[in-house]
Amino acid sequence: MKQRKWRMLTLMLSTLIVLGSILSACGSSENKNDNASQTSDKAASNGGSTEAKLDPYVIKWYLPQGIFPDAPQVIEEMNKITKAKINATLDVQFVDWGNYDQKMQTVLASGEQVDLMFTSNWTNDYVSNVAKGAYLDISDLLQKYGQNILKQVPEKAWDAAKINGKLYAIINTQVVARKPGMLVNGVLLDKYGFKEDQFKKLEDFTPFLEKVVQGEQGKYAFRVKGNDDQLTYIGTALGLEYFGNSSPAAIRINDPATKVVNLYETPEYIGFLKLMREWYQKGIIRKDASTITDTTADEQAGKYVSRIGVMNPDNPANNANVYGEGKAENVKMVSFGPPYMSTGSIIATMTAIPATSKDPDRAMMLYDLMYADKDLFNLMNFGIEGKHYTKVKDDLIALTPNSGYAVNSGWEFGNLFNAYRTNPDQPAWIPTGPDMNNSAVSSPILGFSFDPSKVKSELSQCASAISEFSSGLVTGAIDPDVALPKLNDKLKKAGMEKLLAEMQSQIDAWKAANGK
Repeated sequence: MKQRKWRMLTLMLSTLIVLGSILSACGSSENKNDNASQTSDKAASNGGSTEAKLDPYVIKWYLPQGIFPDAPQVIEEMNKITKAKINATLDVQFVDWGNYDQKMQTVLASGEQVDLMFTSNWTNDYVSNVAKGAYLDISDLLQKYGQNILKQVPEKAWDAAKINGKLYAIINTQVVARKPGMLVNGVLLDKYGFKEDQFKKLEDFTPFLEKVVQGEQGKYAFRVKGNDDQLTYIGTALGLEYFGNSSPAAIRINDPATKVVNLYETPEYIGFLKLMREWYQKGIIRKDASTITDTTADEQAGKYVSRIGVMNPDNPANNANVYGEGKAENVKMVSFGPPYMSTGSIIATMTAIPATSKDPDRAMMLYDLMYADKDLFNLMNFGIEGKHYTKVKDDLIALTPNSGYAVNSGWEFGNLFNAYRTNPDQPAWIPTGPDMNNSAVSSPILGFSFDPSKVKSELSQCASAISEFSSGLVTGAIDPDVALPKLNDKLKKAGMEKLLAEMQSQIDAWKAANGK
């Protein structure tokens, strides 16, 4: 009897132990993500090791970039940080800019495991990839593991990246608001008796540029080239928001009805093209501009005096040799309007987590580190201290020429505001950058993304018609009074009216859904 009771007691005890183990395992499984989140937060704050709580993982990341021989050494240094903080190492694949779009389409179609991928509205198209199911919905992941990202990206900007209310990519932090204006050689402004505050709009520059043509041998008064998308820079100053240089669609920023119109029939854009024609005929624009696609050499040689551009705080420092005769103080910025935040300006540089990622949590943790950890970000951006650059002082570095690693494209990943300055004349990004973003005027359709699936043929044919005339129009080489009727006739035959009607329908539906 005693033995039987003993056996029963032993069996009950064993059962309790097993049950305890199962419950413990269930609790561990259910709290896995919470543990990882706490680990990530702790790592971001004090650099504590996570190896005991997170399994090792390799994060594969695709970026459009140059190919650098020292990249493996730089990634190895980055891995020391990421391994300690989130127990992950990096496999960063730099793909040549020109091949990136095609390469990413191949990668996504193949089902290859990828954790992070640069996406935008100009390469590796964000909207169409979401439609294909190529990217994960990261709405919850961002809240869970991206708190450092959320602190830096303006809250209103997230609407631009949402599709049907869901988020499929992380916005890379930079100045996402575009401020239209002109960069001008200040030495020549002084020489010919002009002051920055004299210029309120683009045509006000005509008298100054005429003086340059007459008095400056070997210089070009105004920089424009055949493949320029001038509306990227000047559109909001004209009161227009457009939908890419291959589409005829545009809206007027101050139109409460948000009517979609043909860009090439708007008085605002026609006036701009006529000004380009006037400048071309006066010699302000060089005669071969329509055939030129790269002005880098002439710009670096200081041959250009002015250009339309986005007025960012670091422009004078970055363009000292181009428009300032070697000094940032000589580069003058003349703005034509406030910073403007649109869907296009925001989704131009983002990072997605593809659906093939085996650990999306870890991918988001890594990207959050690119915001939280300045050392990690600057390793990626500039390479190894003492080899690829030297420290001048806390936030200022001197790049080593021909060093073997020179990414220097912080707008492409993470938080650009973490970047070292490479020129003593550059202002500190914080608070300059965030202030510019926070003061921006928001587009009336911020968050709207056009789905072209129903009008692909019409869009393609319109793009073909535009390409026939665009280089001549933007450089003033052809007369808009002659060319625009021909272009508009071709656009109508290409199905433009159907394209504009489809866009109008989508905008109206978007406004209704969002209470606009």
